[in-house]
Amino acid sequence: MPAGGSDAVSGLPKAQVSLEVGFGRAMEGPGMTARTAQDAAAAPARTDAPCGVKARGVSKSFGRTHAVRGVSFDLPSRGVCGILGPNGAGKTTTIRMVAGVLVPDSGDLEVAGLDVRRHGTAVRAAVGYLPESAPLYPELTVDEYMAFRAGLAGMPRALVREATTRALERCDVARFRSRCCGTLSKGTQQRVGLAAAILGEPKVLILDEPSVGLDPAQTLAFRAIVRELGATRLVLFSSHLLSEVESVCSELMVVAHGRIAAHEPMAAFRARASAGAAFVAETERPFAGSSEFTALVTDARETALADGWTRTVFRVRADSGADALARALVDARIAARVLAPESADLEDVFVSIVRAAAAGEAP
Repeated sequence: MPAGGSDAVSGLPKAQVSLEVGFGRAMEGPGMTARTAQDAAAAPARTDAPCGVKARGVSKSFGRTHAVRGVSFDLPSRGVCGILGPNGAGKTTTIRMVAGVLVPDSGDLEVAGLDVRRHGTAVRAAVGYLPESAPLYPELTVDEYMAFRAGLAGMPRALVREATTRALERCDVARFRSRCCGTLSKGTQQRVGLAAAILGEPKVLILDEPSVGLDPAQTLAFRAIVRELGATRLVLFSSHLLSEVESVCSELMVVAHGRIAAHEPMAAFRARASAGAAFVAETERPFAGSSEFTALVTDARETALADGWTRTVFRVRADSGADALARALVDARIAARVLAPESADLEDVFVSIVRAAAAGEAP
């Protein structure tokens, strides 16, 4: 047995406890241990925090690299907030500060009503975390792994069994509790990792690219669990897939060049994509070149279809509208079987926001 003995609950060597396992007591790494006694003595119990996360002028640098530059934002105590950003934007640094792993150089940051400087240990206990690949020990059964994670979180032994069952059932993996983690499919491993992340009922849950490698059915099931969890706590959902963020998130925060480039409800983000969006019409004959329509549409592109109808992609002029176009088609006795906006391209909106941030402009 390595020096330091074994964990009281799991019996595993303490040397195996790593930063990858979780954001509970295992996060007492270099530079943090000096605050442990102070945190433990001073951390208040806060269950009525008005915000899940509250940041005011938060900055973090690594040498000459300014990773986060004076960001301010409020996140609710419940809901799923997507956090997006290109590589090197400061997204990961922001997440680590919210998790209590990093301390801001300046500014004020509260998580679940707790100041990250004064109550770092309590903040880390209030946050659950699931990375892209669940940090499982393949030789442990699911039950053994959950007991190990409970030990890291300092959970009393008498509560471990009940808490484990509740978390496994919530993530629909209770039937695998006697299986070794290494024998499980990727999707099941991620759900076990999620169960471990919510084992102590954290007030804030961070999911970092959690559905990478899942098949479509597993992805849909995982998203449903995330939406359910967002009803009772704040979920920070980091992903490079805008379609995934759109499907689970109630609001979106875009990080670019160390700053918050956009932070708004998901509906407002969709509205950005729809603003000025192109329309598509399928009509029995061309119409865009006719004089009665030139005042209504612009940028029209017509394509003859195999069945003799015409497909027209166009933009509606700002002083008209789709309703005016529909009435004009009726007046001109032009039959239409399709008249609808094209699908909004959220990726284009994201790129425009990032580019605007790079240029120092308001998105």
